[in-house]
Amino acid sequence: TASLGWLYRLVLDKYRIDELYAAVIVRPVVIGSEKLLWKGCDAGFIDGIVNGLGSKARSIGGVLRLAQSGYIRSYAVWVVLGALLILLVVSSGGGAR
Repeated sequence: TASLGWLYRLVLDKYRIDELYAAVIVRPVVIGSEKLLWKGCDAGFIDGIVNGLGSKARSIGGVLRLAQSGYIRSYAVWVVLGALLILLVVSSGGGAR
């Protein structure tokens, strides 16, 4: 071992193929996956869509919540007004003939 020195060390380290493979193949794939796929596609695009839909659903629910008072009389008034509106549209020629 002493007489061969660096050659013995090179063979012992398996020609440093594992280190070369990690530096040339594995590390770029890991960095690309982290930056492009995880942070770009997953966190930026997919989470953006999901969070945007959740925000829209919450805002629509907030508006629809205002229409619910819990009073049956107000619901009856809305039903009567809706029926009158339908009758008005149908009688003015907007309905089927």
